[in-house]
Amino acid sequence: MSYVYDLVLNFNNDLYEFYEWKKEDVVYHIKRIHLIKVDSKVYNEILDNVVSFDDEFLLSIFNKCEYYSNKSIQSIPYAFLLTDTYRVMALMLDSYGKTVKYSSLLLDEEEYVLDICNKLGEINLNYKIIKKRNKCEFKTRLERHIIKYIKKHLKNDYDKKDINKLKYLYYEYFNEQSDDIEYIYKSLISELDKDIGEKQYHLYNLIKLSYSSKTV
Repeated sequence: MSYVYDLVLNFNNDLYEFYEWKKEDVVYHIKRIHLIKVDSKVYNEILDNVVSFDDEFLLSIFNKCEYYSNKSIQSIPYAFLLTDTYRVMALMLDSYGKTVKYSSLLLDEEEYVLDICNKLGEINLNYKIIKKRNKCEFKTRLERHIIKYIKKHLKNDYDKKDINKLKYLYYEYFNEQSDDIEYIYKSLISELDKDIGEKQYHLYNLIKLSYSSKTV
């Protein structure tokens, strides 16, 4: 393993691209962090799944990730960079070795890491797959906000039995009419499992307009 120095990381439960970072996010100014190179198959498995690393690996990275905190230097117990020479992400593990948080890198810092990783050899990591990561975790931050917002307000209208509003939203979305509130609600909710596109954005904007007196 090799160290990389002086990076900015933004650990979240999901992997957000740097242009999706928000001002209120907790951003770490990293002093140093281990860089580990693996093949693309391993990288994809770790990206697509929640995984758990063995105790030997945990020990090898323990408190090796350091960051600047006011006038002192603090440690993140279990964190490292992972690359397959094409992509880079930072991972934070819990004390059991399970992946819990992720961070992308700023564009120029990612390019720098990719430049130096060609000089490194690949490392065999011992890990086990716990479960598949939720599909929603691979949507953008805005897409996840839209899905959450629509679900919340559709559920609210459904619970209040606001059939007129739900019929209107259903017609605007499907260009069809129905009087079955159960069918309308389930049909609209099921559309949120699909890739977010023009129709979902339109539904989102319609709901926003109907709640124009409230903040989004």
